[in-house]
Amino acid sequence: MLDRTPADYRCIRQLKEFHPMSASNTISIIGAGNVARGIATRALAAGYPVQLLVRNEEQGRTVAGELGGSVTVSAIGDDIAGTIVALAIPYSAVPEVVSEFGGLNGKTVIDATNPLNADFTGLAIKPGQSAAEEIQKIAPKASVVKAFNTVFAGNIVAGEKNGQPLDLLVAGDDASAKDAVVAFAEKSGFRVIDTGALAQAGTLEALAWLHMQLQFTRGTNFASAIQIVD
Repeated sequence: MLDRTPADYRCIRQLKEFHPMSASNTISIIGAGNVARGIATRALAAGYPVQLLVRNEEQGRTVAGELGGSVTVSAIGDDIAGTIVALAIPYSAVPEVVSEFGGLNGKTVIDATNPLNADFTGLAIKPGQSAAEEIQKIAPKASVVKAFNTVFAGNIVAGEKNGQPLDLLVAGDDASAKDAVVAFAEKSGFRVIDTGALAQAGTLEALAWLHMQLQFTRGTNFASAIQIVD
């Protein structure tokens, strides 16, 4: 048996941190639309394996082929490989999907949704509420972190705006879950801004809605980005 020095163990820890190839470091993404593609692109660029969980496995395989890299495709309801799972589906589909995954127990759940109403004229959530908090209610044994909802999908894919890192606003109650999402996002190239508790998610969703409306008044074609200037 070989004796290991403290330096050896530091090296091992660094390899695990910067070579995230274990199942626990897989980023699982529910969905195969533009936001899912964006999160997957950034995860792969940072060296994370990706699992796409989809209704239409043929579509999922097409997306996986376009992404390249270490991407697996699974059906909705199959085992989730990662400890972090991103909801990148319409908010209206979330309750059924969460039920099919048994409540996502023990998972860190990135809520990337924006709760738009059926005719896209506003938010479906009442003032003082949020999609993220509603998801936490239906998945009480998961840890929900609001993130990626204030950045347009095309910008997520690009990973920057005008040569600058994108600001990613996050909110959550579980400190360890939030830390995990922050670590993933920072390795993926974002400048993360912690906005506080999950109760702030409603503000982030309202901000995202305002940002969408500005696309029509400013003609920026869903390519602008929200930036906090310190």
